[in-house]
Amino acid sequence: MTRIIKEMEINVPLDRLFNFVADYTNAAKYIEHLVRFEPTTEIKRGKGARFDMIGKIFGIPFESQLEVVDFVDNRGWRLKPISGTQIEIQWLFRPTEKGTRVTYLIKYRLPFGLMGTIIDGLIVRRVAHKGVEKTLQKLKDLLEK
Repeated sequence: MTRIIKEMEINVPLDRLFNFVADYTNAAKYIEHLVRFEPTTEIKRGKGARFDMIGKIFGIPFESQLEVVDFVDNRGWRLKPISGTQIEIQWLFRPTEKGTRVTYLIKYRLPFGLMGTIIDGLIVRRVAHKGVEKTLQKLKDLLEK
């Protein structure tokens, strides 16, 4: 699996940042390549919440059904794939003197075996790295205004 991890300090209180990111209705405002992120269960926040996610890279859509696991208020959570594209997402938060350090981690595996590995190494990994960086920058820009 390809693993991408980035951190950024955002100059807002931890609870404000955590609650903004934990609210699924905000996801499309800052997550790069995200087209749709909708709950499929009555639980919409916290452990056990499930979501349908649709994204697009190079105009090619990818879909995944994800479930929230390991949710701890003001600390973070992880989304694990149930079906579709194999992508795992993790958010971690910790307070700093000026605000909050947020860590965004994604792990994914492209389909198509060896061909998927080659495509990932040649193209997709670079785009995914930039997407993670842009996601954090958009989040910072939105909340620090």
